[in-house]
Amino acid sequence: MKSNWYITIGALCLVIIVIGIFFFKVSGSENSVYVDGCTPYNVEIRKGVEENSVDILWKSKEKCSGYILYGKELKGLEMVGVDIENGIQSKDHIITLKQLISSKEYFFSIVSDGISFGKDGLPLRFSIDSL
Repeated sequence: MKSNWYITIGALCLVIIVIGIFFFKVSGSENSVYVDGCTPYNVEIRKGVEENSVDILWKSKEKCSGYILYGKELKGLEMVGVDIENGIQSKDHIITLKQLISSKEYFFSIVSDGISFGKDGLPLRFSIDSL
């Protein structure tokens, strides 16, 4: 009789665990995005240490080469920023852009392992005054 009691309790616990896993998996945020490989995530734009400079940081799940293309016009990303601090391939990327005009708006795309990333297919934007 005791044996049946343990089996019943064990089966009930197993059912509760399975339902719990299903519930938490299904109830995840609609905005959650699974990131893998060289896709940039945790992108951060902040004022740099030097005057009129900006640091652009991001992470990737794998070690990847990365740089940014930037410019003063949405369709004119003619300048290149390179991650000098972390070498050719890294999971943590930081690029410092210097000698920017504080009131001017800039646009940039992150290029990670040869693929360009922005928001909804467009470059990201910032100005030093807005940071």
